[in-house]
Amino acid sequence: MQDFSNNDRDVFLIKTEKMIDRGALMSRYSRTVNLDIRSVYEKEFKNNPEKAIDFYKKIFLDYGDESISELITAQMGIQNVSNILSKIIEESRIGLSYLEKSSRYVKYNKKVNGHYLFLDADGAGIKKYENEYNELCNELFDFYSKSYDDMIKIYSEMYPIEKFNFEIGGKVYNYSEIKNIDDDSVTKAYKSSLRSSVLDEIRLVLPASTLTNIGVSGNGRAFIALIERLGEYKTKESLKYADLIYNELKNEMPEIIDDATSKHGIEQIEYNMSRDLIGYREQQNFGSINTVSLLDYEDEENAINKALKLMVYRYYGDYNSIDLTKEEKERLLNNLISIRKNRRHKIGRPFEAINYLFQVNTNYGAFRELQRHRFMSIVRKPLSVYYGYDIPETINKTEDLKNDYVTLMEKARNLYLDIKEKNGPDLAQYIVPYAYRYPVAFNINLNELTYFIELRSNAQVHPDLRTVALKMYNEVKRVHPQLSRLIKFVDESDYKLGRLPAEFKKETKKKEIQ
Repeated sequence: MQDFSNNDRDVFLIKTEKMIDRGALMSRYSRTVNLDIRSVYEKEFKNNPEKAIDFYKKIFLDYGDESISELITAQMGIQNVSNILSKIIEESRIGLSYLEKSSRYVKYNKKVNGHYLFLDADGAGIKKYENEYNELCNELFDFYSKSYDDMIKIYSEMYPIEKFNFEIGGKVYNYSEIKNIDDDSVTKAYKSSLRSSVLDEIRLVLPASTLTNIGVSGNGRAFIALIERLGEYKTKESLKYADLIYNELKNEMPEIIDDATSKHGIEQIEYNMSRDLIGYREQQNFGSINTVSLLDYEDEENAINKALKLMVYRYYGDYNSIDLTKEEKERLLNNLISIRKNRRHKIGRPFEAINYLFQVNTNYGAFRELQRHRFMSIVRKPLSVYYGYDIPETINKTEDLKNDYVTLMEKARNLYLDIKEKNGPDLAQYIVPYAYRYPVAFNINLNELTYFIELRSNAQVHPDLRTVALKMYNEVKRVHPQLSRLIKFVDESDYKLGRLPAEFKKETKKKEIQ
């Protein structure tokens, strides 16, 4: 294999076999007079297999230059982790990218080696209530599995295919008009949409112990922080995966990943634990919390003035010399609004100077998607049963399903309290179903808020997260009516089988390719 994609152009890929060689080589950009690191590789690295390790040991450990660990990357699969641990793994905002198994499109009704996909009591480290925990997890999965077919039937009766229109070749047809045009694609799209809508509802019964798989791509520095974070959490599962991740990276990133278990790494873990215990008190039932609360924001006139001054800053010598008239501000704001043609057109970094502090109280299932927006500075607590639970709309209208559902939710609540008493709140989380509400607080800037609201209000989004996005939009409109005009592409329509247009488009494209 070639060590570089080319040897004569100013842009090239480094393709050396060892990742540590690639990182060490790139780090030489800051420490060599030679303009071409390809010649540095030929001279210093190619015939010296220990060169990169020695280099990192000297720079990283002896000099303490941690930034060079960002030059080594790895792609890692992390499998069979609970949805408690997956949220801890995905806490990092920079350095790591994730792709997680979906609970919206993947059914969890299958058993593997005779077991449903949840972390059992032994794996979670739960003592005394092991049997009750395992039995209830199985009951939750049984309900999920048995209700799927019933819900498909209910949905197909509530939303028959004949009610829907489909766009083909720029024209809109009702299903009754479409049978001889593209019936196969329509039928497949309809069935996929039914399936997604049903999974959206019944996933709320899944416990937080439900197992998932995550693909992680990132750099050495971020992986070190991940191992430290898992070590800080101190549960049986988190410590297990801290060791597994460390051992997998030890050969890929020798000398670098050892920082996670060094004196410095242990001190970092101890500091994080001590910091997080400041102000500790036993979590109580604090009563009802709104789905969305805007906790803090600044005066709109000051916010507009600050953002627009930053917007024109490049054309001035000094920020403090910028003095925009009311008419100029109106013109700048209106111009930006007018040139935005779709939600991919971001309003820009100047609007990251405008911040909002929100509290969102939605179910844990929806939180899992909310957390994917890593520009939100989320502060959260252990998952609990103190804030009640959501009942999916269709289940709520079907008496037998509702009765069984409520019974399971109450059993989960009672067992949570028992496990918490014996094992503490961190382990009690595992038995809490996705349906339970989970309040979190976060700071978010207007640039990211615009992106979030416009993305998460579209038809394909889970209804619970759409509700959050639209309520956040209404809060911004209430306090900042002028700035809210920047959020142009909000979809406030009411949808049934919201994924149907996207599924039909997908099926049509597949047919064209075939």
